Amino acid sequence: MSEGMLAAIAGVAAVVVTLAQWYFSARAASRQRDVEMTQWGHEVIDVMAEIETACFPLSPDTRYPPSEVEKLSQRASALVDKGRLFFPNVKNENRGTLLGLTIWPLIFSKRKPAADSGYDNGTRVEILDHVLRACYVARHVAIGFDGDKQTLRAHVWQSRGDFVSLLQEEMGDSLRRKDSDGAGEHVAKDPRFWKAPERPLTLPPSGSLQVFEPRSMKKP
Repeated sequence: MSEGMLAAIAGVAAVVVTLAQWYFSARAASRQRDVEMTQWGHEVIDVMAEIETACFPLSPDTRYPPSEVEKLSQRASALVDKGRLFFPNVKNENRGTLLGLTIWPLIFSKRKPAADSGYDNGTRVEILDHVLRACYVARHVAIGFDGDKQTLRAHVWQSRGDFVSLLQEEMGDSLRRKDSDGAGEHVAKDPRFWKAPERPLTLPPSGSLQVFEPRSMKKP
């Protein structure tokens, strides 16, 4: 085999190795992003669930002082900005000028115009809208919201569900897929309509346990 042929083979091999390294590096970066996005999503879900409860607690013993609700709004606000590390603002396209003034073609776009700050900072992506809604709800509850608190809770509940759906779409192929055999059943909201449990559960009778006193503590 000639030296030229060997050099050509070596060159092709080098290209193949480089492409393989790039591919596995890109895969590793994608997996790391999924891990970090999942951790962020978990925190968002926890905060939104707590804000939901703070709006309209079911138990009369559940209390959320205004200072605690304000801390929830603080966490939600921070999570909006953390989310921008994964979902940067969408740059506003289709913007034009008329007589030197910037215009927003609402009839052609559903995007919301960004605040006029002298430059185009883009528009927040939809998934972060739901986190921001929870933040705004917490702020209003903290200052003594006097409207329909049950509806306010429903808003946060709906936003949490929409957030999870959009996050699943973003995660894409990294999520585990199940076929129709793994589909669940309808779960009635009232447990009184559930079927009797098939697995037996044995619990000690209430008040049947005596307080254990170590021998060393017994009086002589």
